[in-house]
Amino acid sequence: MFKFFAKTLTKNLWIKIFCLFAATVLWIYIAAGQNTVGKYPGSIKIKAINTPSGLIAIYDVKTVDIKIMAEPSIWSKLSGDSFSAFVDLSSQQEGTYELPVNIVSSVAGVSVVEKSPEKIIVSLETIVTKEVPINKKVEGSAGEGLVAGNVDITPGAVTVRGPKSIVNNISEGSILVRLNGESDKFTKNFQVVAFDEQGEAIDNVEFDPAEVLATVAIVKASNNKTVGVRVKTSGVPKTGYYVSNISVAPSTIDITGPASLLSDLTYIETLPVDLTNQSSDLEKDVGLSIKNGLALQAGSPSKVHVKISFLRNEVTKEISATIEPTGLGAYKISTISPSEVKVLCTGPSDAIGGLESSDVVLTLDFSDKRPSNGSINFNISPTSFKTPEGISVISAVPSSLAVTISNK
Repeated sequence: MFKFFAKTLTKNLWIKIFCLFAATVLWIYIAAGQNTVGKYPGSIKIKAINTPSGLIAIYDVKTVDIKIMAEPSIWSKLSGDSFSAFVDLSSQQEGTYELPVNIVSSVAGVSVVEKSPEKIIVSLETIVTKEVPINKKVEGSAGEGLVAGNVDITPGAVTVRGPKSIVNNISEGSILVRLNGESDKFTKNFQVVAFDEQGEAIDNVEFDPAEVLATVAIVKASNNKTVGVRVKTSGVPKTGYYVSNISVAPSTIDITGPASLLSDLTYIETLPVDLTNQSSDLEKDVGLSIKNGLALQAGSPSKVHVKISFLRNEVTKEISATIEPTGLGAYKISTISPSEVKVLCTGPSDAIGGLESSDVVLTLDFSDKRPSNGSINFNISPTSFKTPEGISVISAVPSSLAVTISNK
C-alpha cells in the first residue's frame, strides 16, 4: 500500500510542482485584486465618548493614523467621514488612564489592520467654572499713521468652564483684534479665548458667552515713547528658594498713543510668568500687556525674552562645634581651654533648621604635635571645620585653643 501511494505521488512530480506553484501565484493575484492594504491618507480625529457627568476628558494626542484593507473599488469611495475614532470612558472615575483607541468605519468591506497610536493617556478631571474679566490682544497695523485706541468690550466679564487644573490658572479671557489697514472706528463680535504665557490659545475650556461685542477706536499715532519693560510674576517659588535675578530682552519698547496716556507712563508689564513651585532657572518668550488706548510702534516685538534665576534661601545659625582629637597615640587630653567653640553657620533654611553640634566637627590633629611648656596651641579658622554639604562656617570663637596632654 505504501509503495502504491509513493509511486502515485512521485509520478509526474515536476508537473505537479509546477501546477502547485501556478495555483499559488493565481491565488495571490486574485487576492491582491480583491483586497489592497495601505495607509489611509490623512489622520482621524479622536473623540471621547460616554464621559461621566461632571467630568471632562483631557488628552494630548488628538488624532490617529490607520492602515486598512479593502477592495480597490471601495478605496475610491472613502473620505474623512468614513471613519470615526474614539476612546470609551464608560464607568471611569476621576483620574488618569491608558485607554485603547477604537476605530469604526461607516463603509462596508473595510478592515482596519493597524492603528497608531493604539492607546492614549486620558485624564478625567472635575469641571469647574469661574468669572474672569475680558482683555484684548492687538495684532497687525491700522492705516498709515494710525493705531488702535480704546477697545470697549461688552460684556466686560465672562464665565470660563473647563478642567479644574486649567481653569484655576486662567486669570482673564481675551479677544484677538487683528488690524488690517483700518482707518476708522469699527464694531464687531470677537471670539473669547484664553492665552498661555507663550501667547498660545488654551484648549479644553469654554466661555459663556463665547463671543463679545467690541468697539475698536482708531486714533492718530502722533505720540511715541520708549518705555521700560517690567516682568510680572505670579505664584511663589519652591519652599527654600527665592528669585535672585530677572532679566528681559529687549529691556525697552517703543509704544504709541494719546499724550494723556503716555505722559506718566514709564514702563509696561509682561503677561504674568508663573513661578509656582519653581526652583530651576526659567527662560521663555512672554507677551506684553498693552493698556487700552496704547499700541506697539510698527516693527516693535510683541514678545520679550525673560530669564529668571533662583537661589536657595541662606540663613545663619550659631552652634557649639564638636571637638574631635586624632593622632594622640599614647597620649590623652588633660584640658582644652576654652572648652567650647562657638561657630556661626550659614546655609539653606531647610538644612540649617536641623543642624546639630555633631554635624559641625573641629578636628584637632596631634600626629606631629608634642607639648611645649605644657600645652599645644591650635589656630582656628572657618575652614577648620567639617560640615554637611551646603553648610559653611562664617566665623568661630575663640580663634585658638590651648590643649594639654598627658600619658595614658
